[in-house]
Amino acid sequence: MKRTNLAAVVTTLIAGTLPTLSYAASPTEPVFAFGLLGSYSVLEFKGHKSTNTEHMPEGGLFLNVGNKITAQSGLVYQAEFSGQYSEKQNQKVKDAQADLDLGWRMALDTRNFIDILLGAGYKWNRFHPDSNKYDIDLTSRTPFAKAAIGYNHQFSTSTLRLEAGIRKFINGDSQLKLHGVNSENLDVKDSSNPFVELSVLFNRQGSIPLIASLYYNRFKYDLEGQFAVTDLDKQTRDEYGVKLGFVF
Repeated sequence: MKRTNLAAVVTTLIAGTLPTLSYAASPTEPVFAFGLLGSYSVLEFKGHKSTNTEHMPEGGLFLNVGNKITAQSGLVYQAEFSGQYSEKQNQKVKDAQADLDLGWRMALDTRNFIDILLGAGYKWNRFHPDSNKYDIDLTSRTPFAKAAIGYNHQFSTSTLRLEAGIRKFINGDSQLKLHGVNSENLDVKDSSNPFVELSVLFNRQGSIPLIASLYYNRFKYDLEGQFAVTDLDKQTRDEYGVKLGFVF
């Protein structure tokens, strides 16, 4: 009789625990991703009399949290932070960016989903050119709004996501600083900048899921005026990058 009661208690506990464990391991729950980021940027500086182009490889880290890669329908969201650094032939680039996305996903069928996203963010970028005469920093600070459309396809153990949209710079500014000489600040004109990202979440229900992404970003900095020490008043950055990280 005691053995029968004990078996009944154990069976009841297992039955109550299994749904909880299954829910915790659900592949549709929000996830946290952290990993390495590498990119290659083409920086073009334009002025009334001259044009200068620089090619800069960069490396850094990214982390994000949300359900853009996992949710099937309903509310989707993600916050992402990234930072990069590059040094080449006495030139340096430092870059940091934060994005916050919020949207709604609809199911086309059991494996295909589309979503519409709105968001906001902030980008900080500093370019330190090679100069024999001055120690120069060109720093840009640009808040932005964004709109995007996304598509998810779920395979048996992986998920593919394609996202494309526009970032709209709003009330940005640039600072040109010649250390020990002077510093100038100018507003950046509002501009629309396209982006696209292709991501794959591997081993979605396994013990060590991985995420890999290819992306393209364009950032255009068109000054409201001109710095006194240079005729360059436009900067365009085309960034081609890859991300590889672990998912928790």
